Amino acid sequence: MSNSNFERFCRQLSEWNAFPGAVLVHVDIRQMRSINQWAAPGIGDELIERTLAELGDWAGCHGLASRLWSNEFVAAKPIDHGQTAIDESHALRERLCAIRYPSILGESALSVSIGLVTTQISKPDWRQLLMQASDACQEAKRRGLNQIVSGNRGLATPVAAYRDAGAVLNFRRLRQEQRLTLLPQPIMDIRGAKPRLAKAEFLLRMEQRGEFLPLPAGTIETLEYFGLTPELDAFTAQSVLGWIDQHADLVRRLDGLTMNLSARSVADARFMQKLFADVRALHPPPGKLGFEITETAAIEQLDVAADIIADFRAIGCTFSLDDFGSGLCSFGYLHRLPVSEVKIDGRFVRDIVDDPLAQEIVRAIRQVAHAAGKKTVAEFVDDPRKLALLRRIGVDYAQGFLFYPAIPSEHLAALLREPAVVEF
Repeated sequence: MSNSNFERFCRQLSEWNAFPGAVLVHVDIRQMRSINQWAAPGIGDELIERTLAELGDWAGCHGLASRLWSNEFVAAKPIDHGQTAIDESHALRERLCAIRYPSILGESALSVSIGLVTTQISKPDWRQLLMQASDACQEAKRRGLNQIVSGNRGLATPVAAYRDAGAVLNFRRLRQEQRLTLLPQPIMDIRGAKPRLAKAEFLLRMEQRGEFLPLPAGTIETLEYFGLTPELDAFTAQSVLGWIDQHADLVRRLDGLTMNLSARSVADARFMQKLFADVRALHPPPGKLGFEITETAAIEQLDVAADIIADFRAIGCTFSLDDFGSGLCSFGYLHRLPVSEVKIDGRFVRDIVDDPLAQEIVRAIRQVAHAAGKKTVAEFVDDPRKLALLRRIGVDYAQGFLFYPAIPSEHLAALLREPAVVEF
């Protein structure tokens, strides 16, 4: 959004008397690109002017209305009850959707998305309320056309929780202080008579008072919100590729090593081209370097992900679908994505002993994956009973505290040099 318009509206709100309460709305005109493409020149500008006029009329002489940028607007008006806000928002939607415009496709009605928040505080934190209204509008856009979402009721994905710039600064500080590290967690082949150390997944950890801990909750989501996960994945890739370069002889003893890629990194063409070049320059042993992408990320970026996987497979890399089973149409996408394995969503493994439905879901994932020529990995294996059940189902690999936590990379190297028998 235009920072100048945002700041100007914040100042107006700070000087505004919202007695006895107020409703704040964030409005987005949908399909503006199509309007500009198919309507006559000037129609888009006219719609923006008409929308702003309607918002001003809706807000009334005691309210406020402003255009933030492009096709996004904000408005506020006094109310005396929370239910009034819902009614007022529906009335606003009807006014805006009554706006019609001509194009070469014929006459059409405007479509909008509306996010709203209410307050009964005379001097609230308007900046925070504006962000909540913006998040509610984003959720309304996700749900479809002409949707209204209240930010007061809480969102399924509270975007504002991941706007903490402090999390970004903390991540960068940890990296600068060299307190970030990659710890491999061994993955066991459970198909034979005894589990065998076969793979390892490199996991990001921070050093804190001599311990290696996961990053604070919300850090990854915050980096994704600000578009900064390529920084994190670049650090991860540099560390993993460096370890492979230094331990090529040990890498050949494994079925593979993997690192995680975030959805934003997969969609960042510049980052993926640099990663491709780095991997090709290293020339790791064929089939030994793998990348894990979440099922949700792969589905959201389906065509891009399929092309990337094909490119990296051509230079000997493999891909895994992480958290498999968390999506709504998992099986339908398996044939579209040339991945080598699927990692079963840990929530099913966590409950597999006591939940018959979880058992059947794991069994179904294993059967479909094998039919598609892909291996299966079960995460969060922390109990011998789970291991026994997974082996009966026919899962190929298992990962979890029953075997090893994430360990220092030197420990992994030692295990590979002197493999120990693992008894369960």
